[in-house]
Amino acid sequence: MTTRVEASVPYTEADLTGRVAIVLGAEDEGLTDTWNGPDITAIHLPMRGIADSLNVSVSAAVVLYEARRQRDRHPRPGD
Repeated sequence: MTTRVEASVPYTEADLTGRVAIVLGAEDEGLTDTWNGPDITAIHLPMRGIADSLNVSVSAAVVLYEARRQRDRHPRPGD
């Protein structure tokens, strides 16, 4: 799972309950094309105003918190 400004899937609608890798790019350069394949889900964090990116540590905290929230609501067997 990658975070991208232009992604169409909001982070709250992505299934973060299973085994996932969350990949975040540098704030100035983003991710390489390697992380743009059809088998990779791109998610976005909605932002208001004119900003087009968040600090990468803020993005990581938001996505990881959402993963924890989803997992607390929907525990999988063995968790």
